[in-house]
Amino acid sequence: MSVHRSRRWGAALLGVAVAAGLLVSGSASAVVGGDPVPDGTYAFTAKVTFGDARACTGALIDRNWLVTAKNCFTDGTNVVAKGAPAQPTNALVGRTDLTGTAGQERAVVAVAPHPDRNLALARLSAPVDNITPVKVATTGPTATESLKVTGYGRTATEWVPTRLHAATFTVQDVAATSVGLVGASAGATICKGDAGGPAFRDIAGAPELVAINSTSWQKGCLAETETRDGATATRLDDLGAWIGEQTADVEIFGVLSDGRLTYSAIDSATGVLRANRTSAAALGFAPKAMATLNENTILVTDTGGTMYRVDVTGFDPLAFTTSSVMTGWSSYDRLTYDGYGSLYGIISGTNELRRRTLTTEKPTGATHLSRPTTIATGGFGQKTLTSPGPGRILGNHADGRLLSYKAYGDGAGGWTVAALATTGWGGFTHVVSPGGGFYYARSSTGRLDRYRDLNPYDGSGSDIQSFPTSPVSSSGWNQLLLSARPWNGLVSVFGLNNGRLSYTAIDPVTGAKVVSTVSEQTLGITPKALATLNSDTLLVNDTDGNLYRVDITGTQPLTFTRTASIGTGWSHDRLVYDGFGYLFGQANGKLLRYTVTKTKPAVPSTDLPNRTEVYASGFTVQSLAAAGKGRVLATTSDNRLVLYTVSDAGVPSRFDPATSGWGGVTSLFSPGGGLYYRRDSAGVVTGYLDNSPFNTTGTDLTAYVPSGTASGGWDPILSAQPYDAWPDSTRRW
Repeated sequence: MSVHRSRRWGAALLGVAVAAGLLVSGSASAVVGGDPVPDGTYAFTAKVTFGDARACTGALIDRNWLVTAKNCFTDGTNVVAKGAPAQPTNALVGRTDLTGTAGQERAVVAVAPHPDRNLALARLSAPVDNITPVKVATTGPTATESLKVTGYGRTATEWVPTRLHAATFTVQDVAATSVGLVGASAGATICKGDAGGPAFRDIAGAPELVAINSTSWQKGCLAETETRDGATATRLDDLGAWIGEQTADVEIFGVLSDGRLTYSAIDSATGVLRANRTSAAALGFAPKAMATLNENTILVTDTGGTMYRVDVTGFDPLAFTTSSVMTGWSSYDRLTYDGYGSLYGIISGTNELRRRTLTTEKPTGATHLSRPTTIATGGFGQKTLTSPGPGRILGNHADGRLLSYKAYGDGAGGWTVAALATTGWGGFTHVVSPGGGFYYARSSTGRLDRYRDLNPYDGSGSDIQSFPTSPVSSSGWNQLLLSARPWNGLVSVFGLNNGRLSYTAIDPVTGAKVVSTVSEQTLGITPKALATLNSDTLLVNDTDGNLYRVDITGTQPLTFTRTASIGTGWSHDRLVYDGFGYLFGQANGKLLRYTVTKTKPAVPSTDLPNRTEVYASGFTVQSLAAAGKGRVLATTSDNRLVLYTVSDAGVPSRFDPATSGWGGVTSLFSPGGGLYYRRDSAGVVTGYLDNSPFNTTGTDLTAYVPSGTASGGWDPILSAQPYDAWPDSTRRW
């Protein structure tokens, strides 16, 4: 799962001071005494729907984030905690008329509640573009000041208004964290459904968000008999630092020489340091190597070889607990975690690279760090170790090189290396990466520089951008160890059934379904085969042999556009993409290969050229998947699992990882990294892990079925997004 401080965000819901009625609504319910807002006006206003429990209003303050009331996210029994909302939550941004189609719809994938105010930030499933976020004020409200308030809540005559309403309110009083409001005109009142709605001032024609609705006496609202007037809103003008830290997407942990833990939050787009803290307590042991697993779990080894799990229990102030996990790590002097289930370590002296598979987010022993594998017995002499993505490690060398490795497994072809830079990187004491092509390098003087690799998977450093005049910090980074929290990824799976498209996201560590959505749209064709090129591009052919490109515009909810036919003669029964530029297809007993030259193919003759018959006949497999560069995985009618490796010249070789037990597979998919998933005729998907997929033996292929993976209801046509496909817009917090 990939959200900022993800599922296990934890903060208590402290008591909300209720001077009047709470404004959350049990149904879709606007500002009484206000005016219906003209289409397109105050487009930053959002309607937030929390399951079937309630509806609120919010404001877009960043293309990825809304602000609304914290009590919008409670079912009345549980406290609001950081992480995924307790019920499915959607936001409509910029839809002034709820009966129309304007604006943009997004799912809310994470909530960050303020610890002591009725306020929460909501992260959206995808950025909202073409709508300008409202600027958060830095100057507090003053008595008698006029503020505009917008909301989708109840009116005096409507339970379920269909338009955004707005009215002007006067500031009655100002407290440290709140502001009292009263209608500037007769009948202006804030009602249920307006909770979280923006209260903003006009600065030279531009709105500036001062507060959000919290409570109201609701005088004049439909079905209310209260005669008292006024409302209370929660101030935002003094929360700039808190908002900045919550929305920062790069988190770096460190250990000082005295054993104290450090935490830094950085905005990847600007390099601005949003938070920088040091714990009061020390770890209590002499640290040697560290790897950050997630937003609150770090593995640290000591000089005696014991591995400890450090659980971050608070960020302000920074606090933690430690527990012993296992021994036997004294030879490791560099560690990193890729966010997708693989922990890598380099042995001091021999420069041997080893890998273990993580099977839980909170390991307690060796069983949770299983399948020890030696990737290579030498050759990994870089000074530092970090991971920029699944199965990838990065490090700088003393001779100035910046080296990028792709680790597949042990045996021949177990890893490849590319030099992203040949000079200039030797002086850095640490290089860390959260993923997404963002690299941070610490110099011996304590300066932290930042870099952006526009395609971190292409093996080239020609597109690395540097920002020498705007480092994160010019000094002060004096940690003994540094480790970035990885942008934990997902196994993204698209499916087809009865013309509808589905999207499912699986946590590669736990196997749990993180997202499962089905489009309301239909493709308008009878689909036959499906191949996922990247996070927002699919290729689909129909039963008449037409090829189409499907562009994903959102996954929560699932929306897309489909091109007109971009080619004919595509009668393939199955299509798969390997993530490295090769599209494979099965048609009329042949295995065919094409070169993909564009991330969004439009003309097959130029964008999908080099048609090659890998097998000209006799290729009659039951299912097909791509497991890596030039690697095609299939099941056969005699119950075998077969792996074909196709060279760049188009020459295949075959190996059978399993000679039995693979019958009845109706669909097969793999993101790479040795993870294979099979669907049976009952619609159940089961996961397997090939620990070393390049070693030509199936003895290390085992069932890998954490909770959630072996479940029914999967579509008959399935296709996984390759780990190595770029761009990949799904790899974020």
